[in-house]
Amino acid sequence: MRFTILDCYTDEPAGLGVPPYIGTYPRYIAGAILDAKHEVFYLTIDDLRFYNLQKDKQKLKKTLKDSEKKTNIKIKNRTRDDIEKILETTAVLIIIAGVHTPGKYLSAVPGTVAEILPILKKFRCLKILTGPATFGSGLYGGRKAVKIKEGFDLIVNNVEYKISDLLENNFSEDVDVAVNYKKIKTAAVKGAAIVKQHPDFPRFLISEIETSRGCYRDIACSFCTEQLKHPAIEFRDQKDIVDEMKALNKVGVKNFRLGKQSCLYSYKKISAELQRLFSGITRNVKYDVLHIDNANPAQVTEEKTKLIVQNCTPGNVAAFGVESFDPEVGKKNNLNATPEQVYKAVEVINKYGARRGANGMPLFLPGINLLFGLIGESKETHSHNMEWLERMLNHDLLLRRINVREVVVFPGTKMEKIGNKFLKKNKKYYYSWRDDIRQKIDWPMLKKVVPAGTVLKKVRTEIHDGNTTFGRQIGTYPLIVGVKKKEVLNKVVNVKIKSHMLRSIVGEII
Repeated sequence: MRFTILDCYTDEPAGLGVPPYIGTYPRYIAGAILDAKHEVFYLTIDDLRFYNLQKDKQKLKKTLKDSEKKTNIKIKNRTRDDIEKILETTAVLIIIAGVHTPGKYLSAVPGTVAEILPILKKFRCLKILTGPATFGSGLYGGRKAVKIKEGFDLIVNNVEYKISDLLENNFSEDVDVAVNYKKIKTAAVKGAAIVKQHPDFPRFLISEIETSRGCYRDIACSFCTEQLKHPAIEFRDQKDIVDEMKALNKVGVKNFRLGKQSCLYSYKKISAELQRLFSGITRNVKYDVLHIDNANPAQVTEEKTKLIVQNCTPGNVAAFGVESFDPEVGKKNNLNATPEQVYKAVEVINKYGARRGANGMPLFLPGINLLFGLIGESKETHSHNMEWLERMLNHDLLLRRINVREVVVFPGTKMEKIGNKFLKKNKKYYYSWRDDIRQKIDWPMLKKVVPAGTVLKKVRTEIHDGNTTFGRQIGTYPLIVGVKKKEVLNKVVNVKIKSHMLRSIVGEII
C-alpha cells in the first residue's frame, strides 16, 4: 500500500517543523509505515501549492517570473515534480498540520486546512489529518484558534502510534492506544530514511530531536497546549535518543536541535541524567550543529549550563518562556518563573555562554519570549517588561533575541474562559509596546551580541529580495544577515557585519 505524508509544517511550544527544520511527526509516521512494510512518500505544502499553480499556466508563468526578483517562500521548498502522479496512486494521505506558536519564517509558509482541502478534493485517497491541528491551529497571534472538525476521512491525534492498529481496522475509525516512547522507538530509527526526501537534505537540514513530552508542572500556564496534548510528563530514554540520531547520521544528517520538549534543563530532573544524554550523543553521533530550544528559567543551574556549553556548538540559544515580567500577570496565568528567577538565569547563562565561538556567535545565550493579551494585562505590564529588559541591557547581559507576539486562545486552556478580552482591551498599545522593545532593547542589544566587524562563518544564502540576499547560519535561532548583492542561493559564505537593523544585520561576504 502506498502512503504519502503531506507536511504542512508545524510550530508548537515544544517542537518546530518549518524548513529548514524537520519535525518529529513526519519521521515517526514514516518509520511506523515502513515498519508495517508499506511504501511512503514525503511531500511538502509547497509541492501542493506548485501543483495547484500548474493548472493555470498564466498564473504559473507570472509567479515564476516574480520569483526571479523575490524568492516565493510559498513554493520554495518543493521536493519533486511528479506530484499529481504520486497523489493519484496514494491509498492513504496523512496530512501533518498545525501552528500553536505563530511566527514569521524566512523561507517557508505553513499550510492551513482551508488552503489544502480544495486542492485535495479531486484525489480519492483516504485523507487523515494529524499533528497539532487536531487541538486547533492559529497561524496568526491575537485570535482564537480554529478547531478542525470536518473535511477529512479521519482526524487522528498521535497517528504515528496507531498505524498498525489503523491498518487492522482498514482505517474505519480512530483507535485508543497507549502512547509511550517504548512504542515509538523502532519507528524513530526507521523514519530517519524519510529525511532524504526533504528539500534541505542533507547539508542544510536540521532535525528536531524529542527528549520529553508534557510538562513537569502541576498546573499549566493559562495559554499552553502542552498538557492538553500530553497530560503526563514522560522522558525519553537516552539510548533511544542516541539511536535515532545515529540513524539520522547514517543517512547524512549532521545538524540537530534538542527542541521537542518543554524544558531541557528539566530532563529527568537531575544533572547526572543530562550528562548521560550528552555523553551518549558526543560518543556516538557526528554533528556539525548541536543546539537546544526550550528552557524554564526557574530550572537553570550553573552545573547544567556548563554541560550544555561544553557539549553543544556555538550560536546556541535557550528560549525562555517568560511571557511577562508583570508579577500580577505571572500569578494570574501561572507563569513558570518570577522576574527575579529570569534575571538570575540570564546571568548564569551569560557567565558561561557569552564568550564568542568559532562561528562568530556567542557560545550560548538566553532568548526571551513575551506574550501580549494574557489575563490581567494592563498599561503597567509594559513598564514591568521594559524595567527588567533595560536592567539586563544596562548590566551588559546578552540576549540573543526577544520574541514578541500576541497570544493565541486555544480550546481547553484557561485562556479559553477569558477569550480575547485583554487582546481587545489593549490592542491599541501593542504596536508602541513592541516598537519600544525593538528600538530601546533589541537594537542596542544586537550591537553588543555581534558588534560591527564580527565575522559570521558558514552563512547559507537562503532567499532573494530584489538585489538583496538574505542568509542564516544553521542553528536554533540563527541571525538573519542581509547582503546587498544578488548572490547564488544555497552557497555557504563568511559574512563580515557592517551595520545593524532592529532584529537583523547587514554584512558583506568576505
